[in-house]
Amino acid sequence: MKYIVFVLLVLGLIGCSKDADVVELASGVNYANDSLGTGKEAKLGNLVSVHFRAWVIKDSTNIYKDWSQDSIRQASTIGSSIEFGQPVKFKLGDSAFIKGVDEAIVGMKVGGTRTIIIPSNKAYGELGFGPVPPNSSLKVVINLLEANDPIVSKSWDVDSTKIVTSKSGLKYVILQPGTGEKADSADLVTVHYTGFLTSGKIFDSSVERDEPFKFRLKLQPVIPGWEEGIKLVGKGGKAKLIIPPVLGYGAVPVGSIPPNSTLIFDVEVLDIEKM
Repeated sequence: MKYIVFVLLVLGLIGCSKDADVVELASGVNYANDSLGTGKEAKLGNLVSVHFRAWVIKDSTNIYKDWSQDSIRQASTIGSSIEFGQPVKFKLGDSAFIKGVDEAIVGMKVGGTRTIIIPSNKAYGELGFGPVPPNSSLKVVINLLEANDPIVSKSWDVDSTKIVTSKSGLKYVILQPGTGEKADSADLVTVHYTGFLTSGKIFDSSVERDEPFKFRLKLQPVIPGWEEGIKLVGKGGKAKLIIPPVLGYGAVPVGSIPPNSTLIFDVEVLDIEKM
């Protein structure tokens, strides 16, 4: 009898050694729900807004526990929208946020929180990225704030005979000149934009994210074609920019942008705050 009790106790401990509510996806990404939420369910293609905390996993001890107050884990933190008080918006399925996280957000409900474990081969692999060292697995805690139907951005029609080519090689059409002074060095510019490849494929869009882009002209790095093109219109202005590779990313592939790509941007200047 003592032997049977001992065996049952050992089996019980083994059974409890792994979190019972952990879900493993076919890709190897795992997640556990910290809270389920009661709002709309997130689906591929939705425009989602999230708060997040993320860490490089250097020690898998208590991997599904709250690391936010763990001083030892602070050195492994790679980002937190909560600390900046600014949620992140992106289209689910475009891999526009932390690599590997999209598929684990699918099925979450607004108001819910989920801890996601991304193995290195589904994150940034052997190359790493920014603060993520090569061959690093990641822990990402997502709080889903919104999940909305996507906004579809369409390319603006222009009269090709009105395309102007600058000395640098930038091609552009001013669709609406805007008002007031145009942007200059260090001005804070707020824009909405959609970027297309020559195939017509969208590679980035603040419109579809419903999140205007703010930057300080000449102080925050943007591609040269953008810097030149933004200065052509005032507040409320609209322009189509056709940026050759030499004024874009050149021979370097960036995300879904192939090397030596001509980039086409529809840009609207929403605001200019003069320095």
